[in-house]
Amino acid sequence: MLKGSVPIAIGGIEDPAAYGEVVSIGGLNPDVHKKLSAAISTILKAKLSVPLTRFFLKFYDTLGSSFGWNGTIL
Repeated sequence: MLKGSVPIAIGGIEDPAAYGEVVSIGGLNPDVHKKLSAAISTILKAKLSVPLTRFFLKFYDTLGSSFGWNGTIL
């Protein structure tokens, strides 16, 4: 989900910025974090003009049992 026009202050400055979260059911590790961060940052810079220094990305690696689907859990 992308939600625009939400004020974000980084260091007290409200210039263009972004915050994102990646949730995965397994498969995340520091190497994957680094690759995803680089790829997503590049897209945000190119498409939304968000400087790399004004983008934060949080990673969550969770179990399938933390997600309900189709009347049960994964």
